[in-house]
Amino acid sequence: MPAPERRRQRRTQVERSAETIAKLLDATIDAIVEVGYSGATVREICDRAGVSQGGLFRHFPTRRDLVVAAVERLSQVQLDQLTGLLRSRPETTRPDALQRLRVVRATLREPRSLAFLEVLLAARTEPELMENLQAVLARQDEALRAAISTHPLFANLSSSSQRVWLDISRRMLEAESLWQAAVPDPELDDAKLEALVTLLTVLEDAADWTGDRSG
Repeated sequence: MPAPERRRQRRTQVERSAETIAKLLDATIDAIVEVGYSGATVREICDRAGVSQGGLFRHFPTRRDLVVAAVERLSQVQLDQLTGLLRSRPETTRPDALQRLRVVRATLREPRSLAFLEVLLAARTEPELMENLQAVLARQDEALRAAISTHPLFANLSSSSQRVWLDISRRMLEAESLWQAAVPDPELDDAKLEALVTLLTVLEDAADWTGDRSG
């Protein structure tokens, strides 16, 4: 077989493998969104992806490995959205800050983002899954801290205070995303964002609340 033809065949095999992996990752997230983490069985995922169970295990030794890979992919998509939003010509105006927070909230309320949180909740009783997710979350936190470091609402705070207020803001929005379907209250939603922006605006000129003046 001529060398160019062998190279074309190898590339085709790599492309086919990448396509299969992409189908499995998409099917995993879709399954978690539609039937929940416990319902996203190997058979359910394979049926959705159109891939045999043998094909799945050739790429992922366990279901947990597949779930973690899918969450990592989802996390990267979410990170790209959020960091892009934080870094795109931020202004110091209150309307700009409110609009950005509304977009962040909408992103966190998307079904795929909720699937991320569902896997995290499931990891409470699966130590190995939790260990894998902790690494994903650590990378996500690091990227978000880097993104907010130049944003007007956070720029005057020390790195330790930035971390504190990023975590407060983010966890508030993540927690309410789990509650909003059961207890919707659009007026309260807006009031909370208004209060959060007010607090962050005050912090621009406030003393560092964490006690760390090192920057």
